[in-house]
Amino acid sequence: MKKLQDILLATVALIIVSVSSLSAQKKMEIEAPNVMPLTRILFIFDGSYSMLGMWDKTSKMEAAKSILIPFIDSVSKIPNVEVGLRVYGNRSPFPPQDCTDSHLEVPFGKNNLPEIVNKILTLNPHGTTPIAYSIEQAGKDFPKDSTARNIIFLITDGVEACDGDPCAISRQLQEKGVILKPFIIGVGNDIDFNKIFDCAGHVFTAKNELDFLPILNFAMERALITTPLQVYLLDAYKKPRETDVPMTFYDNSTGYIHYNFVHSVIKPGEPDILFLDPLVSYKIKVHTLPPVFADNINLEPGKHTIVKIDVPQGYLVVEKPYGFSLQTQIPTIVRQKGDMNTLNVQQANEKVKYITGKYDLEVLTLPRTYFYDVEIKPDEVKTIKVAAPGYVTFTRPQFGVGAIYLDRNTDLEFVTNLSPETRKNEVIALQPGKYVVIWRDKFETDTEKSYSQSFEIKSGGNVFISLNPKK
Repeated sequence: MKKLQDILLATVALIIVSVSSLSAQKKMEIEAPNVMPLTRILFIFDGSYSMLGMWDKTSKMEAAKSILIPFIDSVSKIPNVEVGLRVYGNRSPFPPQDCTDSHLEVPFGKNNLPEIVNKILTLNPHGTTPIAYSIEQAGKDFPKDSTARNIIFLITDGVEACDGDPCAISRQLQEKGVILKPFIIGVGNDIDFNKIFDCAGHVFTAKNELDFLPILNFAMERALITTPLQVYLLDAYKKPRETDVPMTFYDNSTGYIHYNFVHSVIKPGEPDILFLDPLVSYKIKVHTLPPVFADNINLEPGKHTIVKIDVPQGYLVVEKPYGFSLQTQIPTIVRQKGDMNTLNVQQANEKVKYITGKYDLEVLTLPRTYFYDVEIKPDEVKTIKVAAPGYVTFTRPQFGVGAIYLDRNTDLEFVTNLSPETRKNEVIALQPGKYVVIWRDKFETDTEKSYSQSFEIKSGGNVFISLNPKK
């Protein structure tokens, strides 16, 4: 029998060759797929009474043993793969019916192949077929490891004989992230396995002994091989020219993160090719500002897939006004139009990409400067200019408490507090406008001795105020 490792390597090579031919203009150089994370494969084997039935020239049990043992031997030698064995229907005779007759005969571990071989060789069919119960218990057989791929290979010649629902149990375990979609190998030609188990997993039918090994090999290839995917980030003209954006791939069912990448291209308009686990249904989050999502990305093993996501973007620059020192930071809070949640905090003179649309800006000057309905257009740079500040210098004879207010004629709007812990001169940059300062000596108990003065700031101008009510 040809080793499964060789078959898998050959299949990977064929996929790489087929993907390389996708470029009609120039042959693309594609790196080999990343090493698959630790994969645990639990074989659930049918040890029920019906396996004594004939299958071509011998019983189903004897034929399955002769093929399954060397097959598991090959699988166990694949790098980063661990195997375990659960058997149902082999301990309690039928009748009566024991719907809990399912046991983890050999747990996962390194160098456990001799135990698995010995257990399979000594199996004698006895009991019933509790498939749902076996799948449910299998969920407890896998060690807790969020980074591992947990796969079930269920081999059966019959259907559920108890009251369980294999489809419902399989869905529950997949939704919880315990297992990936199981592989179900039906043995024999008297049952439509696909019709019965399609809702529970990937279904294959070995109608005779000669079909069994090729079916096992094909199913294992699908379980272990990665699948090529390209993500086209489309600009405003529906061309895949956007790139250099981080992306996260989530499991659609569980929400768990599987991959994090920064999108890149092989050449302009030709995104790089990723090799992903095809057994997972993905949701992609493209970390643009704001983020863009693509749901229900399903891959067919070995088939090249292209996912197109609209992410048209433009640029925003908020210029630092003349008059501020190089060390002075002037951040801008960027929000989507009508949404008070902060999308980004952008520094002055920083050029940042945003999804096309309208935004509201809050520039953290004193007082705040607001810009509403700022439109970001495709591939354009939107430049926002903030008025240059002026400066007010306060001198004081003593510690004190006070604040600066914007004079709205009929109201005073808070701008900033004066420092209560200094008697030194205090210089504050303010946007052009009319202001009022209110101040009192820290140790003065007479409220009426508070000090108030109006003043006006012009761009580039300087105002000097002495906080001395005795003058």
